Amino acid sequence: MNIKQIVLIFIVLFSALFIRLYQLDQIPFGLNIDEASMGYNAYSLSQTGKDRYGQSYPVIFRSFGSFQAPLYTYLLVPVVQLFGTNIFAVHLVSALSGFIIVCCSFLIAYFGSKRNFKLAVLVAIVVGFAPWSILFTRFGTEASLGLALFVLSIYFFILSLKKISFFIPAAFFLGMTTHAYYSERLISIFFFVGFILIFFKKFLKNKGWLILGTAVFIATLLPHLMVLQSGAFTRRLEQVNYFSEETFLKQGENLRNLPFGRFLYVIREFSSQYITYFSPKNLFFEADPQQARSIPNLSVFYSWMVVPFFAGIFYLVKNKSLEFIKILILIIAISPIPASLTRDPFYTLRTLEFLWSVSFIIAFGIYSILMRIPYFYVRFGLVIVMLLFSIVSLYTSYFILFKYERAENFGYSYIKLLEFIEQNENFSQKKFVVDNSRDLGAGVRIAYLKRYDPSKLQQTLKVLVGNKYYSSLEFEEKYSLDNIEARPIFWEKDVYEEQILIGDNLAISEQQITEHFLKFEFEIKDRQGNVSLKGYSTNPKAKKESDIAKQIPHSL
Repeated sequence: MNIKQIVLIFIVLFSALFIRLYQLDQIPFGLNIDEASMGYNAYSLSQTGKDRYGQSYPVIFRSFGSFQAPLYTYLLVPVVQLFGTNIFAVHLVSALSGFIIVCCSFLIAYFGSKRNFKLAVLVAIVVGFAPWSILFTRFGTEASLGLALFVLSIYFFILSLKKISFFIPAAFFLGMTTHAYYSERLISIFFFVGFILIFFKKFLKNKGWLILGTAVFIATLLPHLMVLQSGAFTRRLEQVNYFSEETFLKQGENLRNLPFGRFLYVIREFSSQYITYFSPKNLFFEADPQQARSIPNLSVFYSWMVVPFFAGIFYLVKNKSLEFIKILILIIAISPIPASLTRDPFYTLRTLEFLWSVSFIIAFGIYSILMRIPYFYVRFGLVIVMLLFSIVSLYTSYFILFKYERAENFGYSYIKLLEFIEQNENFSQKKFVVDNSRDLGAGVRIAYLKRYDPSKLQQTLKVLVGNKYYSSLEFEEKYSLDNIEARPIFWEKDVYEEQILIGDNLAISEQQITEHFLKFEFEIKDRQGNVSLKGYSTNPKAKKESDIAKQIPHSL
């Protein structure tokens, strides 16, 4: 590469890093339930060597009846120690993962295409600034870390085709993806086997390296054996799959009486789910149906990218003999499989490897189209127009609309509630009950931001878990954090204690306010200015007098 090329790629990579770090603690402003869980567990580990349930260095982390892959939490430990228990710290690992993804994507395209710099830069731009990439690398999700490790392994796999010794780090990083996110547990195995089969002739000459790399890959998977029979390993799949007899009876009515009806039902559901990930409608025109996984008015790619997408497919087919194209086709084929085994339609977070590979196809298409235009200034003008359109769309949809419309998905109001309580001296001695019926993460989120003593919380939660940490046991988690309790409101007893009950508009009705003599104290507004939480103080004396009066019969 010459100086101009080095400067250009530096600008692209710096821009990709900047857009991931810019206002990282403000957009999204808050922590969803998974982020709060990972953040507090990391803080607890840094202080005590145990997670919030009192388990020493877990192989997989329990969280509200489910389990989280461990790697993101462990990487958070030094980050939390360095930056403190704040929003920025939890988001940072994901943001840096996004930067690694962009860097490795450039290297994969550059070396895979025999040093085609223009193509590699376009790949870096598309991967770095596509809506899916910005969204999922700006909040704390294990999936972004899983993709970063996967892409890093792909880079080493490509290098291994030239120098076989790189097969060892490739196998190691691929195996580590299984400790980052659930989808990679299947994708990694499919890819490892597929890669060996595609390039088997190369490995025939290097059987020793093949055996050593396979041993390294298997070694990284060994920790899973510790929880394989416990229920923790398959817990998440059990919660989201469509294989159960109950689901079949509900949704497979027209197949019940057919031979192999249940098998046909599974095939039908799998093929239906699998195909949805290849739909241009889902990729370019409609957002993920779940608000926490989507940007308002944007799909996972910009709508104009549908044209280069089809051009890129032609490029892919035309150059299918290239080694890195074969690898890309393998990834495209296997990456939607894990998400297709679940009942959630077009669940983007479970298919980041697929979205990453589609980004390559789009970059191929852009490159093909630009190379057909003979005039430099026309090509340059077209690139500028596409960039400006994308930047404007991203800014309005993510940095404005997403900032306000999606804030509640990350517990914005509960964070503001904590700030209000801590800053208002009038409430410093009050006791609070925060209703968490519609946000189970309220308690652990407050615990993380308060830096609540992990040893105290462990005493409470460890009793509930007992010796069944890795089981599928479910229980109600109560968070008593000094003067704040995060749990459902128990009307039969809470109104008889002097405290402030806090909940959303569904938690505390007008009838309950009147019936229990509650007094309005304050309200918390969401980022759009709407009232989201209200605080009411109880009046035990009036409530007890009312109860007594109801028990005394009226004289005639």
